[in-house]
Amino acid sequence: MVDYARPIIGISKCLEFDMCRYDGSRINNNFVRNMKNYVDFVQVCPEVGIGLGTPRKPIRLVKIDGVKNLYQPSSEKNLTKEMHNFTKKFVSSVDNLDGFIFKRDSPTCGISNVRLYHKLGTDSGYQKTSGMFSEGVSAEFPNMVKEDEKRLENITIREHFLTRIFVLANLRESLELQSVEKLFEFYSKNMLLFLCHDEKLTAELGVLFTNEDNFKIISKKFENIIYDILSFPIQKSPMINTFDYMFNFVKSKLSESEKSHYQSLIDEFENNLITHSEISTLLYSWALRYNVQLILDQSLFDPFPKNLLLDLVESKKQYSVL
Repeated sequence: MVDYARPIIGISKCLEFDMCRYDGSRINNNFVRNMKNYVDFVQVCPEVGIGLGTPRKPIRLVKIDGVKNLYQPSSEKNLTKEMHNFTKKFVSSVDNLDGFIFKRDSPTCGISNVRLYHKLGTDSGYQKTSGMFSEGVSAEFPNMVKEDEKRLENITIREHFLTRIFVLANLRESLELQSVEKLFEFYSKNMLLFLCHDEKLTAELGVLFTNEDNFKIISKKFENIIYDILSFPIQKSPMINTFDYMFNFVKSKLSESEKSHYQSLIDEFENNLITHSEISTLLYSWALRYNVQLILDQSLFDPFPKNLLLDLVESKKQYSVL
């Protein structure tokens, strides 16, 4: 059984935790409920944090003199200063955030689809922007993995989110040990996973250990490259190259029919007829049969707890592009 590091995840408190939405409700979310066993959540409701009650009158983002403001039309209150102060207080109270699940479309917590009205009043056009609180938190933690609860209903997006937060949690724990040896162990364990994201950057990681042995010098460069690697979703071409890399470890031991079967699966994968899991499962079984420990130790096969996809398993083929 894999011993996963526990990611530190910020979350809008109305998602599964508290009845603090504008209408006094709570949003039930099976994914968040399942995550409680594997992550440490940091709950926050910015609206309640600035003293607005539950339930409460709606608030919105409005441009005033060309600047984004948080405004409550019913009371004609400008809440911008209060929200900026609350955001500063929140980020100063948190040492690390590996990720954040924000409430979609919220004027404080939305990531990108929030309405920013062009002027005060009811007859006003709008543009799309980020929420005032999420914007401030993202600025303080630029490498934090952020998503909203609706996008996480897409299995491909969720797989990428989960992979990133669990790898980053493992990275955080490895960095705390202040050991070049532990960083190399982290790199070795995740190498094939990284190759599926970006082959060039993964090669750069390996070069770090051949040119330097000072932890302080290596660690910052190492950390930055990891963030860059994980910013890219898994790509089909480098994933096939990684499959072929693993295949070469067992190829000489396989029958001609097994080799042919592998190649047919690769062809089907290239044509979107199967998902990556069918090939990785086959390769893992061969690694088990021939005791190829280098492959068996890789995080690629279990980058995160698989039951965190259970609520989406029926729609997996509909959403997954890999």
